[in-house]
Amino acid sequence: MAIFVRLDIDAMKDLTIQDIETILHRDENRVMEAKKTTGEIVAGMQSGCAFLNTEGGWLFFGIHPKTLKILGQDVADQTRQEIAREMRKFTPAIDLAAQYIDVPGRPNQKVIAIRFPAPDGFAAPYTYDNRPYYKVENTTSIMPREMFEERIRLSNPKKFSWEKSPCPNVDVNGISAKTLDDIILSGINKGRIPREASRLKNRLAKLDHLGLRTADGLLTNGAVVLCGKTPNREFTQCKVRLARFEGTDMDKFRDQTVCYGNLFEQYDAIIEFCQKHMFLAGNMDQIERIDTLTVPIKALREATLNLLVHRTWWSGARTPSVAIFDDRIEFMNPGFFPPGTTAEDFRKRPHSEPINEVISNVFFKSGLMEAWGRGIPDIYGECKAAGLPKPEFESIPNFVCLTIRFKEPLTPHLTAQNNNSSNETLNEILNETLSQAILATYNLIKTNPGIKRKDIVTRSGRVPATISRHIALLIEKNLIEHRDSKKTGGYYAK
Repeated sequence: MAIFVRLDIDAMKDLTIQDIETILHRDENRVMEAKKTTGEIVAGMQSGCAFLNTEGGWLFFGIHPKTLKILGQDVADQTRQEIAREMRKFTPAIDLAAQYIDVPGRPNQKVIAIRFPAPDGFAAPYTYDNRPYYKVENTTSIMPREMFEERIRLSNPKKFSWEKSPCPNVDVNGISAKTLDDIILSGINKGRIPREASRLKNRLAKLDHLGLRTADGLLTNGAVVLCGKTPNREFTQCKVRLARFEGTDMDKFRDQTVCYGNLFEQYDAIIEFCQKHMFLAGNMDQIERIDTLTVPIKALREATLNLLVHRTWWSGARTPSVAIFDDRIEFMNPGFFPPGTTAEDFRKRPHSEPINEVISNVFFKSGLMEAWGRGIPDIYGECKAAGLPKPEFESIPNFVCLTIRFKEPLTPHLTAQNNNSSNETLNEILNETLSQAILATYNLIKTNPGIKRKDIVTRSGRVPATISRHIALLIEKNLIEHRDSKKTGGYYAK
């Protein structure tokens, strides 16, 4: 049985019995394991390996694991040699030291204490006797092969970078010219891409400008998921699941969809889905009053960016998702915080540790990301300003879940309004992968006759090039028209 205690005195070199008693009787965030004797040394060292791969901790021999009574044990030269021999079974090699503390009132009995430090960032995983271990709650388990390989990649991102690896099965014809143009134009407007980039004549030159080709001219995996026409054909994990559930559990769907587009299309799809389902009770105008979202729009955008930009890619079985319930919204992101860190660390001291530097950089240049390292602080700040409960980050195997809870429950009338027969007919007419996003632009024009292009951009929260594409499609389908002069006129639904 394992007992865990997190320490504030991790850096102490020479423990006393009083120090050990303090550790044993602390309750919060416990990271410690106690064994009665070194007869359990193999199990103890397995837990030590798990500490090295998780959050660090102490291993004690000579303490009863259930009662936490300090018993001590005999320590002979053979005992010390056995401990030293087991320590040499850790790979990569690590400098560990065992302390031997006398137990008062029990002659010749000692507690053996070994400190296992927390990993430093995305360090390579440790193994003990050629097997890696990690902690799941208070249990020591063998690390799954997929997780082990993922940690190896993260320990040397330049060598194992997924986003920078070549994607030989896709050529430039598989890249969306419109998405590339959106990124370049938006970046120029934001002052993050030089204006000279507007003179780039072809997709290859634009991809090179964004760092999305290898040295020998092949498209990278990052290029495909960022700008691909159909990236899911090459990478099944390049999609996002969106669901609106009835009530507070997953028993009944009210609406669900899957977006298979590139990351910029996924971003638009998530924001549109949230705008469709998350307006305050009693507000029937879902498009015009985006400021009355149950969760502030900026918090939703930052959460969406975190979901798409900081996810891991190596497993085709892991898919990000956004689930809306009556009382909360959950963003489920494939990945994890750097070992030894939490969301609170990023909130207190904003900084950036992107595992996808190229993808992060392209989103930043496009203007969608305001500043590196500000996502989590902005989510906390926006929710606090809106009077919402503190956002909750939970790490579960292979995923990080962000939960934002509402002040008051959602009501179903908006779903019924959005799913009426006229909108369904419009979706069929548009017949586009992101029909909900185009439908939102149409509804904005329909409810605001004469609206100008710049006002559509402002109210929708989308980049100008995306709105231009929506408008062109709607005009092509004969659903809207532009009236009056180019300077003073606006758009009207037919």
